[in-house]
Amino acid sequence: MTTYVEAVSGLRPKMRRAIIMVQDLVMVLIAVALSLTLSQSRLSFDAFSSGGLACWALIVLLAHLLFRTCGLYSTVWRFASTPDFFNILKGCGSLTVVLYLASIAYRSFFQPVAGLNERQFIVFFLVSFTIISAPRLYYRFLRDGASWRILRRAAGDASIKQALFIGRLSEADVIVRFTRTAVPAEYAIAGIMATEAGAPLGTQIQGVPVVALRPRLVEVLEEYVKGTESLDLLIFGKGVEREIEDYAELVRVARHSGIAVVQFSGLSELGQGGKLVLDAVEMETIMRRSAVATDIARIGVFVGGKRVLVTGGAGSIGRVLVKRALELGAEAVLVADNSEFGIFQLDQIIDEKDRDRLASRIVDVTD
Repeated sequence: MTTYVEAVSGLRPKMRRAIIMVQDLVMVLIAVALSLTLSQSRLSFDAFSSGGLACWALIVLLAHLLFRTCGLYSTVWRFASTPDFFNILKGCGSLTVVLYLASIAYRSFFQPVAGLNERQFIVFFLVSFTIISAPRLYYRFLRDGASWRILRRAAGDASIKQALFIGRLSEADVIVRFTRTAVPAEYAIAGIMATEAGAPLGTQIQGVPVVALRPRLVEVLEEYVKGTESLDLLIFGKGVEREIEDYAELVRVARHSGIAVVQFSGLSELGQGGKLVLDAVEMETIMRRSAVATDIARIGVFVGGKRVLVTGGAGSIGRVLVKRALELGAEAVLVADNSEFGIFQLDQIIDEKDRDRLASRIVDVTD
């Protein structure tokens, strides 16, 4: 099943759309045959005669035009929802009505067709809608079913970041749906911390539980970071820093526990795959005031050629100081921090060319 999803997702958008179009037309022809078989109709003409083949071709042409008009091929099917399946219903209904009117016109101007009545068209509508919708539902099932992970990491899923989302439930629904359909999968939402005070605690959004409500957000986050080592990411919704009083404290708890903190700012659908747009949380956002312009030239003169010690250098602010000291030409930078994991993360973000000037020590400055 995974191979099937990867194969379909790997196709170019135009190729994928062309395959879907051909698939739908084949399904229409199958629906015609099934409707005649299920209603036990015996047509008065040979289905494979010249007239019969012309009839098949006309059905295919009408189906293609009506399906395009009804918007069946303007949807990204990994994000399909109820309105998109209504388009299929509308397309199949329109095709059924047009074919029925065409049969009435043919009988009026030429000759009656034995074995063809309203019953066949009703069966055709039901069958066509079912078998055209089925492949899309199957694809959605495979995509969604492969991503139900709640703080549970399999051996092959080390690259998928487990995340908590803090924000409005409407945004949570979009993000959960998107993370389940993204290829390759980068994030899995483990829980939702709702900013709405009246949100239903314990309910689920797309299978992900609502684990906290205001004003207990900080308390619940502390319980999560102490109770699991699987949490990698804390995602804030848009404008959350203005909605909750404990924003700075939530950021502090997450960063102190080695959890990356980002803010959701939108969705990107570029090329074949989409991505969440997640921005780093800046210090001025945490402090809720604008940043002061830095005199880089003066600081460069002060730091250049010096040996610099940064206490707490593996923390969120310390990392910025370490990187800036290296960029400004410090002869050497020594990092002192009591977090082994924090120092490991710091080493990962330092450029290879600067690592020979960086030294780290796991110490406690209060000792």
